[in-house]
Amino acid sequence: MRRLAVLAAFLALTCAPALADGDTVGLPVIQAEKLISQGQNKEAIALLDPYIAQHAYDARALNDRGDAYEGLGDQRSAISDYTAAIAADPQSAYAYASRCQSHWELNEDRLALGDCNAAIALKPNLAYALRQRALVELDFREVLDALKDADQAVTLAPNEPFSLTTRCHVYLAGRRYDDAIKDCTAAIAIDDRNDTPHFYRGRAEVETKQWSAAVADFSHVLARDPDEAGAYYWRAMAHAGSGEYAPGLKDVDRYLRARPDDADGYLLRARIYANLGNRKEAQSDATDALRHYRIDNDQAGAAEAQAFLDGLH
Repeated sequence: MRRLAVLAAFLALTCAPALADGDTVGLPVIQAEKLISQGQNKEAIALLDPYIAQHAYDARALNDRGDAYEGLGDQRSAISDYTAAIAADPQSAYAYASRCQSHWELNEDRLALGDCNAAIALKPNLAYALRQRALVELDFREVLDALKDADQAVTLAPNEPFSLTTRCHVYLAGRRYDDAIKDCTAAIAIDDRNDTPHFYRGRAEVETKQWSAAVADFSHVLARDPDEAGAYYWRAMAHAGSGEYAPGLKDVDRYLRARPDDADGYLLRARIYANLGNRKEAQSDATDALRHYRIDNDQAGAAEAQAFLDGLH
């Protein structure tokens, strides 16, 4: 499952706790927040490190540094800072929601759920926490609960692209493909700096056989991140669906170089080879798919691969 990319700077600017009357913000904190908003996370951390060394209980600064680490993909350091922020300010719903996100990024869903629940208990109308909990609930396959949270997040922040993208993802999981396309399209129209809505819209377009649109969306993702393996797989699916087997083969080859143990990738390539008339290669890949499905204890996948092999004879 693709993890939803989040612009930590945007969240810091829109979700960070408000200052109490009489509180002041250190200049390094303000400067660091500007750097985070520009994606300069390393520079922000360099500013915040000496400041936090002198102000160890500044929850805002700790949250900001956590956001900077999150932006760098250093989830463990982010969790450490969010935990310190909670110790400094136990009422910081933002810190709990942010730690929820970091745990989720590490596939620590039960820890993530506890943190999101804590954030929502403190601040029931925090759209960030609601949409993040929706993503955790999807991991637990609680689609109806996820949709309830995503709906509330969109109601609270109808023009906020991350909430719309989250609900798009939930709709995709619930097989409401037209609704998914609508939400991801709205998110893209508001702010097209994030490739995630293109990825999920492409997924929904594959399901509705809108092949050209899907190819365009996955190509957009890959133009920004050429190492996004999942986009190669789904673009290969879209190419194959439209009968463009040669570019589909090129994409699935790239995917399998990144994910050499993925049974779905081998079965997709087997189908493409079969359509290109390469029976020997199709049989070899389907056999590999069957082997990997069995290793993964995926009985449905194994049955599909076996049926494909039987059809080749």
